[in-house]
Amino acid sequence: MKNSIYYFSGTGNSLKIAQDLASELGNTELISIAKSVNSKLNLDFDIIGIVFPVYMWGLPLIVRDFLKNVKNSKSYFFAVATYGGLPGSTLDQAVEILKSNGVKLSAGFAVRMPGNYTPMYGAFPLSKQNRFFKKAAEKVKIIAEYVKLKKENKAEKSLPFINWLLSKKFYNFASPHIPEMDKNFWADEKCTGCGICYRICPAANIKLVNGRPVWLHKCQQCMGCLQWCPVEAIQYKKNTVMRKRYHHPQLKAEDFFMR
Repeated sequence: MKNSIYYFSGTGNSLKIAQDLASELGNTELISIAKSVNSKLNLDFDIIGIVFPVYMWGLPLIVRDFLKNVKNSKSYFFAVATYGGLPGSTLDQAVEILKSNGVKLSAGFAVRMPGNYTPMYGAFPLSKQNRFFKKAAEKVKIIAEYVKLKKENKAEKSLPFINWLLSKKFYNFASPHIPEMDKNFWADEKCTGCGICYRICPAANIKLVNGRPVWLHKCQQCMGCLQWCPVEAIQYKKNTVMRKRYHHPQLKAEDFFMR
């Protein structure tokens, strides 16, 4: 029976992990969460994986909405959360949502990848990125063997105090404000009106007005628009003007086009 992996990715870390897992598992269909979150889900698979990044030490809003639509399935479910700093108790959030829908998350894994939140820091040096990629590839093989056997584990997480402070207190306070945080994006004079930001946005949150991007306040904070702009014209406040961008080096913008 065929397997599936649903994924959400803004700059490529989670998509690359999903691709590598699909290759290791074999006979696995990759499905974009952004393209299916508002559709009827096909859960007729033997094994179902969910791969996504950690945002604000918790679930991306679009992933949270997706999980709420996963109901009454007896498939073997596993999840992989990619993170740059700490995973917090992100996977426990997924466990609870699925449990409320009658679905068991049998295994949850956290994989560290290069951070990509340019409003706080620039891209890591390539040597450091490659160290992350090597360790991630090793963990993917471990996860795949675990999943093939349909083994169960407790979702991987940070220490209890970190989970309480960041994944509960901070996330619950800050995550409702994510959609409106796009008010801090702007395009500088380098913008060519190419439309890549419009085509790549997983939330259909960007429109072009006179050839320039306008944000519509339903943001996911995936940073895809900023990271994939070919001329680095998209900025976030004044913080990003001189900071190096990041996206996974083995992927391209077309892999993320929504329209």
